[in-house]
Amino acid sequence: MAEAHRFRALDGWRGICALLIALHHFPARGFIYHLPLVRNSWLLVDFFFVLSGFVITHAYHDKLARGGAVSSFAIRRFFRLWPLHVAVLAAFIALELYRYAATGTGFTGERSLFAIFTNLALIQSLGLHNMLTWNTPSWAVSTEFWTYFVFALIAFIAGRFRVWLSLILIAASVAILALHSRYGMRETFDWGIARCFYGFFLGSLTYTAWSRGWFTWLRGNAAEIAAFVLALAYLIIVPGNRALEYLAPPVFALFVLAFADDAGIAARAMSAAALQRLGQWSYAIYLVQMLVIALMVSAFDSFAPGRTVIGADGAKFIHLGPPFADDVITLIYLACVAALAAAAWRFIEIPGQRLAIQNIRKGPPSVPSAPDSIR
Repeated sequence: MAEAHRFRALDGWRGICALLIALHHFPARGFIYHLPLVRNSWLLVDFFFVLSGFVITHAYHDKLARGGAVSSFAIRRFFRLWPLHVAVLAAFIALELYRYAATGTGFTGERSLFAIFTNLALIQSLGLHNMLTWNTPSWAVSTEFWTYFVFALIAFIAGRFRVWLSLILIAASVAILALHSRYGMRETFDWGIARCFYGFFLGSLTYTAWSRGWFTWLRGNAAEIAAFVLALAYLIIVPGNRALEYLAPPVFALFVLAFADDAGIAARAMSAAALQRLGQWSYAIYLVQMLVIALMVSAFDSFAPGRTVIGADGAKFIHLGPPFADDVITLIYLACVAALAAAAWRFIEIPGQRLAIQNIRKGPPSVPSAPDSIR
């Protein structure tokens, strides 16, 4: 049965990609920081959009098309994203309260009072601000939350025209990014919803093609190696070329197709228990990374004065001296992110999923073994 398919290789890859995004943001400029793959890993957010469209279509399209699962879909998506998002937001607010008590300044700019309310409503990245706010990576959570509802509407009303509507949305999104937005594929707080539409609905169409067997040739060892080499080369070479950055979602769609069948040696390697755990924690890794960074930078400011430096770009970074020392603190940071993500998954995400199912079934809660959304 199709719904039993777990996409274990993709679960493993999403954990690795979440860690790469966390590495991209950590401000310790050792050897790891300057690796081209790490510096360009901001594009992996588009990988998650494609992946999410693929998996959400697999899990929900047929049910939504029959009209019997719209409310349960909305409840599941809300409790999948919102509890952890709000928990991390609350932690940032607590830090800002501490800063305000200590210095008399706070709750301005990216951490304004107004932004608290837009973050609570998950509308912070719909053009209401001129900057990223509070937990900055949550811009993607904001855009994906509302993309889910557009997807549900299309699945419910469009029928056999869903593919055409999806293609129209993709074309319109690319046109907005290319002709209207200031940042193209680097959009976040302003036209980030267009970036999300592009990746998500391309991922949805990728699932349709995969489920119909149109790409049966794109499986096995050779396909996986080719897709991996293509994606790696793209991430190392292309970012910085604004025009070629628009190819990121198609490149990631090919990668998803190559690994969706779990057919080759590389895909089976991604089924290792440790990688599957990382996959489960990937949403939490994505959301807690900036909280860990804020705590670590604050700790260095307080207990190791002189070890945080303002760079030429105006950003604060940790500088311990020789690059290898910065790399050691980077690895400690990754361990802290993984540990906090594991705790967040266990004590916030899982209860949130239980609450969703309880609201849907009005009975004893039960939880699937893994989240049905990929982030």
